[in-house]
Amino acid sequence: MSLMEANRIKFSSRDAISSFPDEILARILLFLPTKQAIITCLLSKRWRNLFPLMIHLFGSQHRFDIDDSDLVDPEKTCKRESKVVHQSFKDFVDKTLFGFTSIKKLSLKRQNVLTGLDLTEQWIRNALERGLVDLDLRLYTSLAHEARHLPSSVFSNKTLVKLTLGLDLGDHRRLYPKVFLPMLKSLFIHEVWFRGEGLCRLMLPNCPILEELALHCLCGKPDGLVEPFFISHKTLKRLTVHYNNCLKSSRFMRFNTPSLVSFNYSGFAPILNLSDSFLDSLIEAKLDVHTHENYDVYSHLYSKTINGMCNVKTLSLSSASAKVMYSSSKELTSFLNLVKLCFESNTKEGWKVLPRLLINSPKLEILVLKGLHCIRNQGVTINKNEMKVLRIYEFRGSVRELSQVKYFLWEMKILQVMKVEIDADDNKKLQIMSHLLALPKRSSKCQIEFL
Repeated sequence: MSLMEANRIKFSSRDAISSFPDEILARILLFLPTKQAIITCLLSKRWRNLFPLMIHLFGSQHRFDIDDSDLVDPEKTCKRESKVVHQSFKDFVDKTLFGFTSIKKLSLKRQNVLTGLDLTEQWIRNALERGLVDLDLRLYTSLAHEARHLPSSVFSNKTLVKLTLGLDLGDHRRLYPKVFLPMLKSLFIHEVWFRGEGLCRLMLPNCPILEELALHCLCGKPDGLVEPFFISHKTLKRLTVHYNNCLKSSRFMRFNTPSLVSFNYSGFAPILNLSDSFLDSLIEAKLDVHTHENYDVYSHLYSKTINGMCNVKTLSLSSASAKVMYSSSKELTSFLNLVKLCFESNTKEGWKVLPRLLINSPKLEILVLKGLHCIRNQGVTINKNEMKVLRIYEFRGSVRELSQVKYFLWEMKILQVMKVEIDADDNKKLQIMSHLLALPKRSSKCQIEFL
């Protein structure tokens, strides 16, 4: 092959993407963040007119991203330069938004160094007029005059189906805008500025068909007191509450959610009003419950919570949850409908809880384990079971782990598959795989797979 032919092949391979039809290149741009898509078009004459084509063909599928956080470093940029960048950024957003005839998804993240809330309101209204259904809004400001003027269109419109909010307003958390979201089905709130009263009494009742609610790091009162928390909603199906231990004590929680099927909770054990029947409808529950100084109180609260979930089909317990359960003297309820159990423990005490759960779960078919390296010599014993699938994560190949897996493979008489994720370097991983494959199995149908 001549040098000229080799260069021709090299150039052809390097420029292969640009030879695609415009419609295919426009679809490639669709999957890039807005700013990266525009920059890509500016770097090549071949791509220069493809962004408008992408808007025309796929504008309703593109997630429009506005993020001013990486434009200016306040410590390195003078006030004059900041104004120039501010105006340039505003012009970019205005021009690009105006080019979309249909906007379905918008992600808007802003710091108070650049765009004001008046512009934020303008951009959101622009998107709503073009049929916006999915909004991810992250606002950060400590200025009182900005905190008093939250974009009202976010909380009162007839198009949004999914809303994600991350609002850090400093100490200005008592401001509750008027809420009317008749089409909203999914609401995700991070670092919430709503206190319990604002969320439960003002926001949720004005989202009449809400099906999914996720609350991350819900703040309490400024004085540190924990106010009651009452969620009442007839159509809510999935609820996630992650306090991330930002509260100093348990929170009294009451629910009126007859349609709830999934509950994901992280934080100190809640004080539940178990006269409410919200737990009866649950199909799936995930618990990451932590303890505080008053250990006995928390273990008692946790036992009441988990025993109220006796109808679930899927149950996930963190290592912290297992430890609290071990400390409880209260008898564990029977999980007569439980089909899948995900269990994690990084303590020997936590692993002592697993046999109690297995005994009380006669229909269990799928068992997922993590932290098996913390198990002790006596291991985990099981009685009669219907286990069909066993998944093990972070398997390190210790003697105790191999002994426990050997026991599982022999006692789980109808096991169909065991899947193992090995936590080791490549050389040791091959050795561990060899040891696992050599273990005897009671079930002739059992297959061993590696994740």
